[in-house]
Amino acid sequence: MSTEAALRDRCRALLQSGEVALVVGYRAARTGGNCTPAFVTGPDQAELLVLDKTCHHNLAAYLPGLRHKGRVAVVSTGPTSRSIVNLLKENQFDRKDLHIIGVPDPSSAPASNVRNAVLFDEFIGDKADEPAPAPDQDLAAFEAKTPAERWEILFADLSNCIRCYACRQVCPNCYCPTCFVDASRPQRVGRTPDRSDTIMFHVMRAMHMAGRCVECGACARACPMGIDLMVINRKVAAIVRDRFGHVSGMSLDDPLPLTTFTPEDGQEFIE
Repeated sequence: MSTEAALRDRCRALLQSGEVALVVGYRAARTGGNCTPAFVTGPDQAELLVLDKTCHHNLAAYLPGLRHKGRVAVVSTGPTSRSIVNLLKENQFDRKDLHIIGVPDPSSAPASNVRNAVLFDEFIGDKADEPAPAPDQDLAAFEAKTPAERWEILFADLSNCIRCYACRQVCPNCYCPTCFVDASRPQRVGRTPDRSDTIMFHVMRAMHMAGRCVECGACARACPMGIDLMVINRKVAAIVRDRFGHVSGMSLDDPLPLTTFTPEDGQEFIE
């Protein structure tokens, strides 16, 4: 039996038994292209679920909005499960209300180097081989440039932003009821497409992602202007790894680096 068929059977059983009220998974797009999120509420709808190389969406982004729907099952690839770990650590979902169905990541998305779910209640299918960690050549090439050259690259790329906020909407980490962009008192950054406002938005958002981004690539895939937002996210993630030894979303036991203080933390910034 294929992993997809086994997934459908298991989700059908979970819904029939009443163990879960809802399954969040993937369904085929109506017009071709990448699969779209599926919200399955009845056993007869389990046939809609698919699992193939076009399943790119990070389904964890929908979980904070489903907290009042009862127990929810979620189909969880490596990137999705890492985001779930972070949401649980930030108290955005109760673990008892979540049934995590781990699956190997069938997509060809290069952003995440973790293919299998890291947290799950059950795993369906054979675990995929995890690639050995490899140097990030794109990031290394970016870092090899001078600060002025790096700024010029980012400035030119981010100047194409039309402030549609697609990156914000697809990100599991952006669950604030009111985004800092939409706050009027105080208004931290303007909402205009002016270059200074746009670059400030992306810089502040990158800071909010520090220690939380799992490098799933959802933001870059959603951008209608083709901006490679992962350049910034990978750079911030590398800083967090180097400074704190922290890889986001890999364990519930790892403290979040920017919300945890120990007396041994370096304080060179005030020395």
